[in-house]
Amino acid sequence: MDKSKRKYYNKREKRMYGSDSEDDNNNGRSNAVKKKKVVEDEGVGEMKDEKGLVFFEEGKDVKMDVTEKKVEEFFKCLKKVPDEVDETMPFVSGRSLGLPPRWDGPAGAVLLVNKPKGWTSFTVCGKLRRLVNVKKVGHAGTLDPMATGLLIVCIGKATKLVDRFQGMVKGYSGVLRLGEATSTLDADSPVIQREPWEHIKDDDIKKAAASFTGEIWQVPPMFSAIKVGGERLYEKARRGENIELSPRRISIFEFHVERSLEDRQNVIFRVTCSKGTYIRSLCADFAKALNSCAHMTALRRDSIGDYSVDDAWEFKELEEEIPKSY
Repeated sequence: MDKSKRKYYNKREKRMYGSDSEDDNNNGRSNAVKKKKVVEDEGVGEMKDEKGLVFFEEGKDVKMDVTEKKVEEFFKCLKKVPDEVDETMPFVSGRSLGLPPRWDGPAGAVLLVNKPKGWTSFTVCGKLRRLVNVKKVGHAGTLDPMATGLLIVCIGKATKLVDRFQGMVKGYSGVLRLGEATSTLDADSPVIQREPWEHIKDDDIKKAAASFTGEIWQVPPMFSAIKVGGERLYEKARRGENIELSPRRISIFEFHVERSLEDRQNVIFRVTCSKGTYIRSLCADFAKALNSCAHMTALRRDSIGDYSVDDAWEFKELEEEIPKSY
């Protein structure tokens, strides 16, 4: 007799004799046998008292009535309850996991996209909105049009998690050009200022980079999406307005620089930073510390938290796969 059935029969005997322990159970059985006339069927191993109650002796074959058969079937049919599916977190879709089962699920979906150069972050969201046919689509951190790299797009109810993704540590790589400055601090506008850069040595750029590591103050660029008086700063900048902005505290966790071997005027960099960091401004401030000027010529967002651009979808892939899968 297996353990589960033995436990059941022991409990049944305890209820019959009113005992809470095995010793009391044995005493109760002997007292009950003395007080009551008991008839034993030797061939079956079944004992009945005068009231017709039935109990069984261990170690003997037992004929089961309907109740015992139900108990036997119950133990045979026991199945492990499957783990509940966590529907509070959205499906994060990258190339490794594929597309989500549905875009408008209970928690929505998150899409890792490698933003093409020349597109705004808003353009990516607009195209995806039409592809997945879901109204609520938003990104978790703007990338400038000239920049490429990881853009996290939240779809449906996952848009509630935008702030969570925006607060994650971000990693960038890019190129800055010494001795030339632009109004937008990047290559999207013409050079408006030139300063000497030949005096800058390799050791100088490494020392300057080290001075920008840690918590620093940074003034955002005029050509940015920050709102002042209900209007984007870049709209004011295009009209020629110049507003004095207050510096903001940011964190630079890593800032690695290396002189380009092909063109000594170019500096290749990698940055790991906190939310709210403007890489264009970092490049300009870095060059200023070297008694020169600079503008950013290339930028790619490599990571956001644990999410990498290596797992991000190319937009052409999404345009091909989404219509076929839904």
